[in-house]
Amino acid sequence: MRRISYAVLLAAGSLIIALAPAAAQAGQNSVLYPKKSHPYGADIATWGERATQWIYRQPLDQSPLFDDTGANCAVDQHGPVWFIARIAGPPVFSGTRSCTIPAHKALFLYIGADVEDYPCPAFPGFEPPSGQSLYDFLSGIAKAGLDTVDLLEVSLDGRLLDDVLSYRYASDDLFVLTGDPSLQPVLDPCITGSPQQAVIDGFFMLFKPLKPGEHTIVVHGTNTIGHDKTFTYHLTIE
Repeated sequence: MRRISYAVLLAAGSLIIALAPAAAQAGQNSVLYPKKSHPYGADIATWGERATQWIYRQPLDQSPLFDDTGANCAVDQHGPVWFIARIAGPPVFSGTRSCTIPAHKALFLYIGADVEDYPCPAFPGFEPPSGQSLYDFLSGIAKAGLDTVDLLEVSLDGRLLDDVLSYRYASDDLFVLTGDPSLQPVLDPCITGSPQQAVIDGFFMLFKPLKPGEHTIVVHGTNTIGHDKTFTYHLTIE
């Protein structure tokens, strides 16, 4: 791997409860848009690309990704879908954020993703081999990063959602990404500050608008290279 995967967000947690019965979990997943649906005119993979573009274009001092309290959760949020970024930066093995969200917003939970962008001047020779397309080259690297994830659990208000590992999506084509240069040292050494071609492979969930009031989302996961992480999001829906 040319760099640590931008998003194998995974964690251990005392806040994760025992698995609920299968029938109850299946009912709980009704809070999500179906995996193959096109909410607000786009499929879930496309929303993942849009969320990635949102994350990459924010300068470090306003980044919702490296915000350890939730103070930046409303930065550059537009339209019917509200992006909930994974928690990054030290400490990366656990974290809590609080965020107030307007009513009637769908919630896009960015559980974690591997983002591969090109060109990458920081790594000379980072090129597809002869005969391989750029898409296949980047997608293969992203897939290898996400294949290390071996456990994911997501709960909403104390109830676990079902089969989180199946909420995995990948770009079906290259998309354009422009990263803010201030993120290069902490997020992605390949960021150039100019438009780059990219792919993602990641775990995402799109929640239907939640009822007004207090809600808690907890994400827990592990991977085969030893990461074990838990992140908690306290959400207030206006």
